[in-house]
Amino acid sequence: MKKSVFSLILVVFISQILIGQEYSVYKPKIDTAFVSSHLGYEKKIAIILPDDWQGDNQKKYPLIIIFDKQNQRSHNQIIHTIDYLTAAEQMPRSIIISIESDNSKRINEAKSSMSPQSGKAHLNEKYLFNEIIKLAETKFKASQFRVLIGHSWYGHFTTAMFTKNINNVTAVIALDPFFNQKNVSLIDSISALDKLTMPHTKYYRYAIGKDYPEDYKAIEQVKNNITNTKININGTYFPNAFHNAIPGLGIGEALYDIFEYWSIQQYTFFNASNKQADLFTELKNNMINHYGHNLHFSIGVLNGKGWGFYNDKDYQKAIDVWNELISQYPSFSEAYLYIIDAQKQLNLDTSNTIIKFKDSLQRSLFYSYEEKKELLTELN
Repeated sequence: MKKSVFSLILVVFISQILIGQEYSVYKPKIDTAFVSSHLGYEKKIAIILPDDWQGDNQKKYPLIIIFDKQNQRSHNQIIHTIDYLTAAEQMPRSIIISIESDNSKRINEAKSSMSPQSGKAHLNEKYLFNEIIKLAETKFKASQFRVLIGHSWYGHFTTAMFTKNINNVTAVIALDPFFNQKNVSLIDSISALDKLTMPHTKYYRYAIGKDYPEDYKAIEQVKNNITNTKININGTYFPNAFHNAIPGLGIGEALYDIFEYWSIQQYTFFNASNKQADLFTELKNNMINHYGHNLHFSIGVLNGKGWGFYNDKDYQKAIDVWNELISQYPSFSEAYLYIIDAQKQLNLDTSNTIIKFKDSLQRSLFYSYEEKKELLTELN
């Protein structure tokens, strides 16, 4: 029986290599397209789901939306950074939707209608919230924790969405954005956020290179002048980096910053000094108070903490943590095996847990056929 804190990640990684999987903890992408009722033309998108996602589970996931899917080098770097940080327990499993733009339409999609008349940002905004986010929530069970990621013109657009829809987004990552169009100053719009009363923290992260030194100076001044503790603004300047290098340079730190509070909460629970299984509830409430939404702890942290209690011979607490693990990851059937082991140590009846294990394993899409056979042998 696997008792290593991160053994699951290794098993998943190996199994995905065997089936040619592109990612460590995400399923292969789903490419699709539909005609936007707001923009009036077809938009191509890709949907990437976590490896534990199942249509018959009610679990909800954070939503990350990435623009400019057509720019494969920067887009793939962003996706693989998300995958890497998720596998490294540094951010939670999320639903990722990437949106492609035709280069002949891209700039107009990000331009404000207050600038040139060809600007369609207001229609693109409706496409984003009424079509893409609605699809993510109704078909794929995305939560209302939403992160928007955009580069260049779409860095400008996502910044505008942060100022206009701050109650409907959790975070924006703007990679080498500029802040001004004709008749539009996003610096003024960001500054105005200081006056808002916000119940939860909102994150704006930027990375700027050599092309926009004045924009960097302007946003740094705003950052330094903001006194609203719920508006968390920060970024990085790469004075000698070219425009197309900024997504790769900036994305990792930005994601780390946004999910750092989540990471602190789960490490507090995982830490060997924590001897309370019920501390989980307090930490969950901390996250809801901070982000406005709950974010599930990682499989590795919950499983590892269960084994920590087990190895301390605190079997009931181990059972409590593994039950929480099953609640958050219903397709992670092997946690029932760990509960059975702990129940045996306490001389408890395991028959009901065995039934739950077999039922869960039958429905789970998390494991391959061979992995399911192996898990069944562990009942003996």
